[in-house]
Amino acid sequence: MSDKELNTPLCKSHNDYVFEEGRFVGDFEGLYRDFKDPWDQTEVFKARDSRRVLAMSYCQRLLSEFEDRSQARVLEIGCGFGHMTEALRLYGYSSVGVDISGEAVKQARLRHPESVFFQRSISEARLLEEFDPDIIIMSEVTWYVLDDLKAFLDRLTQFAEDRSTDTWLIHLLNTYPPGVQKYGRDFFTDLDGILAYFNLEYIEAGYVASSPTAQKVHKDTFLWRRYLVKAQIEP
Repeated sequence: MSDKELNTPLCKSHNDYVFEEGRFVGDFEGLYRDFKDPWDQTEVFKARDSRRVLAMSYCQRLLSEFEDRSQARVLEIGCGFGHMTEALRLYGYSSVGVDISGEAVKQARLRHPESVFFQRSISEARLLEEFDPDIIIMSEVTWYVLDDLKAFLDRLTQFAEDRSTDTWLIHLLNTYPPGVQKYGRDFFTDLDGILAYFNLEYIEAGYVASSPTAQKVHKDTFLWRRYLVKAQIEP
């Protein structure tokens, strides 16, 4: 029996700690306590999944706005074990990862001692002011913060308007095939609904297949900069 199997509770999956019969549970502390590698995030990241590739690609394309990439402050919301935050640091960015789970932050610090991590919630009123990010990454966390999402977006737009420099949001989210989604249907169910709900001015938005073997599952993505209206960043 593998270490992974030894650390996996019987008859429970990762999502059982998050959703139950279409209801949000959000037991992230229990999830990180009971599973060695929730959602197999370490193995998936090692395989260079589309989340990392897209986020890193977007960040690289934004480098032209900075004379020195170390001047670019990146905040990853929902960092988990911190693999993306660490990758951004290695690329030379000033990156910080935050997660609502104290256990996740503890593990992130152990795995990546040179990166910076804090236990924070997206609901905290001064989150953006505390870290003053130029780039904000929300990768696969939106379903877990729906109750706080509208207030966060209001704070984000106000934060961006108050800054003397630009602010970008990189957002990635898996959506469900028709008829599968149980939670959050009153918020959005597809990319068009996400774009309408966020109500930002987008540079790019689109779909990518999450893996060659799951072509029907799409990852809805968009890149937003508050002060760049209807413009495209050239590759």
